[in-house]
Amino acid sequence: MTVLQFPADIAVDEVMWEDDPQSHRWGHLLAIGLVQVPDGTPVTLTVYPVVEISVTNQRRGIWAAPAGTRTPSPVPPGQVRDRVTWHRDMPDRALRNTTSIWGEGDDVSCSIESGDEPVDLEFLRALPPDSVAELNPTGDIIPASFAAVAHLAPGLRELSSIFLDDKFGAAAPAVIAELTALQRLSLAGNMIPEDGDSSLLDDDALAAIAGLPVLEALTLLGGSYTEHGLQRLTRLPRLQHLHIEREDLTASAFQCLADMPALTHLTGLDEFGDQGPMPPAEVARVRAMLPARISMD
Repeated sequence: MTVLQFPADIAVDEVMWEDDPQSHRWGHLLAIGLVQVPDGTPVTLTVYPVVEISVTNQRRGIWAAPAGTRTPSPVPPGQVRDRVTWHRDMPDRALRNTTSIWGEGDDVSCSIESGDEPVDLEFLRALPPDSVAELNPTGDIIPASFAAVAHLAPGLRELSSIFLDDKFGAAAPAVIAELTALQRLSLAGNMIPEDGDSSLLDDDALAAIAGLPVLEALTLLGGSYTEHGLQRLTRLPRLQHLHIEREDLTASAFQCLADMPALTHLTGLDEFGDQGPMPPAEVARVRAMLPARISMD
């Protein structure tokens, strides 16, 4: 077994791993204290501060029953049972981190309450470098601590929920450039006027990630990059799927994608049909200029 060491006093995320490949059963615990996972098993971390786990005998919150389980009948109001299985103020919070926190017996669903405080990612440096395959920092983090993600470079295959303008800081693209095993990446910048201009998901950010040697799928939401930034992406030798949601790009910006030999899918331009993000006439122009091997469906 591989031992993953997390902070002993707070739960900084959820840990998931495929416990049994034959039955596709997944292990699932909080990231607090010491967590054991089978050797060589890809681990997924979803980062946010956890406050409380509660379970109930009625279906609500997170549906926890195994696939194929019959949906239970509604529970009469007088027979509803709710209970807290884990709370960050419990003195034995690390010892309570067992599979029972997600429910047992007639418990059919659970709910997770998260906190608002930013998570310090420095805890990642205590993990084996090749132990985490997927990282989703969905909660707020301390921007300077994002550098610790580079410690996971040998094993990290997927990185998502990277909202550059909101919480990760200007140095984040340079850190991502060190993740040379990365296959799937999702980056976001400000997308609506109320959020302000997107200053960090720009041409420099795309230039930084354009050296990732095995990247196969890239999602770009919002941003301020130009067609010059998109041209940098032609350096990605294995990129197969590019998903872009931006309102202010024109068809000419996508002409360079024809020079990407591995690209087979371009999506997102008409994510909401006639409502955009790109006007239907511009989408049609993109379809006409790209080779047939690049699908936009």
